[in-house]
Amino acid sequence: MAWSDQIRAVFVDPQVIGMDALYQAIGWFLKDGADFDRAYQLVIEARGVEAATWITFCVNCATRFDDTPEESEFLFVLEQMTREHMGMD
Repeated sequence: MAWSDQIRAVFVDPQVIGMDALYQAIGWFLKDGADFDRAYQLVIEARGVEAATWITFCVNCATRFDDTPEESEFLFVLEQMTREHMGMD
């Protein structure tokens, strides 16, 4: 199974409350014209509940992989999931 498939499986069963709010926060910036990297950066820099959710998700993920994928792999799937959640795919 490719990394993105394994990571997607974790996103589907995140075991973290608040992922919908994270997708919406990033998606709001995407719909406003920001690219994903900038949208992600703005949400994380705000240090709100959404940023805390992402950190919790990442910590939780560390225990679900024998060999943890690179951060860029998680961000790739986060962008996909956000776009799907926001109906932008």
